[in-house]
Amino acid sequence: MISPHRADGDLWVLASSQAAPGHGVLPVNAYLFQGDAPVLVDTGLAAERDDLLEALWSLVPPDGLAAVFLTHEDADHAGNLFAVLEAAPQARLVTNYVTLAKLQEAASVPLERVQVVNPGQWVPGTGRRLTVVRPPVYDAPGTMGLHDAATGAVLTVDAFGTYLPEAVEDLRDVAEADVLRGLADFNRMNHPWIALTDRSRLDAAVAAVAELRPTLLLSSHGVLARERTELLLEGLMSLPEMGPYVPPDQAAFENLRPEMGG
Repeated sequence: MISPHRADGDLWVLASSQAAPGHGVLPVNAYLFQGDAPVLVDTGLAAERDDLLEALWSLVPPDGLAAVFLTHEDADHAGNLFAVLEAAPQARLVTNYVTLAKLQEAASVPLERVQVVNPGQWVPGTGRRLTVVRPPVYDAPGTMGLHDAATGAVLTVDAFGTYLPEAVEDLRDVAEADVLRGLADFNRMNHPWIALTDRSRLDAAVAAVAELRPTLLLSSHGVLARERTELLLEGLMSLPEMGPYVPPDQAAFENLRPEMGG
């Protein structure tokens, strides 16, 4: 179920979540910068297509959508990309060359509607300063996030994703210990290479986020993070010392099967 709610100003969250057996729930978000030239960031899961489109078109008419900014090609980010582009003929697909190349493996992308961008550049044609940024950690090489000058929000894509005990809208409603536990489990699982990271380089990547002074830290797999930026930054920098995430073995999987519906 997609639950749209306002994050700040004209920035909306198209929020959903998935059960995460053994961990609680995992948020799965798309975002909409409404404005005069609306920009959709990611397109959610294909299994939630009807809900996603209903929520999206309740906030912007299909012929008014200016762009779809695709952070990367994973199914929980690109699941409804072609359905949105088909319904919104004026919308451009804004992504980078690596993500575009991977999309071409699965389906034909209308290249005349594509705008490729790199970190440090702006999303064109939006009437606002949406700067492309590189998240500090990621699980797909083309991953790009955004900094919105109007709201002060920084979208970090999968970085800072957090398993939660239950679905909420604001991270301030979650105990710090649960935030740090969910942050550590998700980011070590989704970005296993973090255990091999040179600590100084990780610190520099996290510091680049801090230098943007985000009023809102947004993750594709987290809830609105107000007044929790410092906690999340410190939590991410602590991960290399924890070692790699060890996924469930067969015995643990058997215990999780009832939660998975099997």
